Amino acid sequence: MSIVKVTRKRQITLPKEVCDRLGIAPGDYVKVYVDERGRIVVEKVIGIDELEGALNPGYQVEGLAESLDEERKHGER
Repeated sequence: MSIVKVTRKRQITLPKEVCDRLGIAPGDYVKVYVDERGRIVVEKVIGIDELEGALNPGYQVEGLAESLDEERKHGER
C-alpha cells in the first residue's frame, strides 16, 4: 500500500511500483472511476476500443480515419 498526496489541482502521482505492476508507462492512458463500494479504481486502457469517447465524447471510432479524410478533402476540419 502507498499513500499519496492530492495536489491543489487534485492531481496524484502513481507510485512506480503500482505503475510497474499494472504495466503503465509514460504516455499511456488510464481509466479512473469510483466502484460500487466507493473505491477509486485505476485501470490501464488496453486498446482503442476502450478509448472510444474518452478523448472526444460522442465521436465514434468506427470509420474515423475515412471520415477525417473526407472532412480534410472538403476543408471541413
